[in-house]
Amino acid sequence: MYLKRLEIANLRNYSSQVIESDIFFNVFSGANAQGKTNLLEAIFLSCTGKSFRTSRESEIISWQKEFSYINSLIETNTRQVEVRVELLPGKKRIEVNGVLTRGYPQGWPGVVLFKPEDLVLVKGSPLERRRFLDLEFGPFFPQYGHILGQYNKVLLQRNNLLREIKDNKEKSSLQVWNEQLCQYGARLLSLRIEIFKVLSPLIRDIHHDLTDAREDLDIRYLSTLKINIPASVDDIYNQFIKGLQEVEEEEIKRSQTLIGPHRDDFSLYINNRDARIYGSQGQQRTIVLTLKISQILQWYKEIGEYPILLLDDVFFELDENRRRALLKRVGGLVQTFVTTTGENKITPRDNFTVKKFLVRAGRIVETEEE
Repeated sequence: MYLKRLEIANLRNYSSQVIESDIFFNVFSGANAQGKTNLLEAIFLSCTGKSFRTSRESEIISWQKEFSYINSLIETNTRQVEVRVELLPGKKRIEVNGVLTRGYPQGWPGVVLFKPEDLVLVKGSPLERRRFLDLEFGPFFPQYGHILGQYNKVLLQRNNLLREIKDNKEKSSLQVWNEQLCQYGARLLSLRIEIFKVLSPLIRDIHHDLTDAREDLDIRYLSTLKINIPASVDDIYNQFIKGLQEVEEEEIKRSQTLIGPHRDDFSLYINNRDARIYGSQGQQRTIVLTLKISQILQWYKEIGEYPILLLDDVFFELDENRRRALLKRVGGLVQTFVTTTGENKITPRDNFTVKKFLVRAGRIVETEEE
């Protein structure tokens, strides 16, 4: 899949802009606050139907303008797709080939984004890593989203009940909610174990390539339940029930569910050392890149084509060896959009071409090759 043409109007600092992009590599250079990330936001919005920067999409509309739109022409292996996204205050309209649609215009995910803030996947809170697991890899597995949604609904009701029990001490209905929580929780955790079974060898192989075989990356799931992985759904359910009984009084005291998939985490180890604690900035960035490439390859495995890759001010922060390894992985296969503040160079290779643009004050101009 690749973006052939992009037209935007009244989008943040862009009044009007049309871009004809290269099928492989597109580099957008310019100083800070000129509009480079705004461009990636427009591409992301065309592919996913949402922004990666704000949930208040009225903020995307240019100051003192009444509307914004993005028209994109996207080609896949089987068809050509025209996507139009119109934004008005409090309203969003998405059309695919003239037909009104909802959700992801290109099907999930269609695009993979790597931005500096993604380092939280390594050094941030467990919540960030769970969100990545649930949103970026969960949809590859049937029923994952449904089971996660049901689990969260039961969890909310159970936490409300714990608050009531704390006030009136009546806990006769707690067992019913325990059983529901454990049913959905066991299925959710079982799916996560399956994800790790698929993900672990994949990221190990990718990271090995990106580091010239100098580093081994290991991903380890950390469950709040006392289970031995692998474990069956029944084994997880029984251990979950037992665990809730053991922490029941503490949960009532704190009015919250203390164990379960909503409290789980995963750790990343480089050569058996915790990357969150011991990894350098460059190593942590490479880990995130590894996770992103694994998304790309999993998408290709499931769909049969590659998504678009967006690299927001991170590509040239990698050392030369890691950049070369990345190009080896995606060059000539994945359409890539790179933003940078410098005059960094990417040399065209036999299997891919490069198109360069200068971004200045909401205007994009194609530059000539030296």
